[in-house]
Amino acid sequence: MNSPLNIRTITSGAAAVNPQLVWLPVAVYPPPRGAKLQLINRASGVATYSIFRATDGWTHWQGLPIFEDEPT
Repeated sequence: MNSPLNIRTITSGAAAVNPQLVWLPVAVYPPPRGAKLQLINRASGVATYSIFRATDGWTHWQGLPIFEDEPT
């Protein structure tokens, strides 16, 4: 099935990615405090859902997806 968003698996097949959605560097785009986010440390490569704390070593973040019919 072809996705209109161009979502595809990486070469190893281990993950599906959306090349139109990138990780935001914490140093350039400070994440909102107290909000649930997708967080990652680029060196470790494992993402998680959590609240940002500078002491946890996160290097990048992204907001959570919403349902198409969900008001923002």
